[in-house]
Amino acid sequence: MPSWKAAQAAAESLGRLYGDAVRVSYHNLDDPQEREALQELLAAFAEEGWPLPVTLIDGEPLFVGGLQPARLVVEVARKLAHRAPDRSKTRAITVLYQ
Repeated sequence: MPSWKAAQAAAESLGRLYGDAVRVSYHNLDDPQEREALQELLAAFAEEGWPLPVTLIDGEPLFVGGLQPARLVVEVARKLAHRAPDRSKTRAITVLYQ
């Protein structure tokens, strides 16, 4: 399954399960504007030797070189269970693909 389809499937599952508690953003790096906007982050990935796609939760890498939708849902559930008691923090999931 292409990474954008996997990301879309995961986002739909997360939306059904957690609603506004999770925000998923996709960045198609074939788009020059996306690549330009994320050049600093992409340089850090290149320095680490990380292949795309890369999935981040709250800015921290979860997957490098592939996307596992079921594991992403499990990891988000784990992180949401450990958020502050006020439950106000939305988890940001970022998927960068090409």
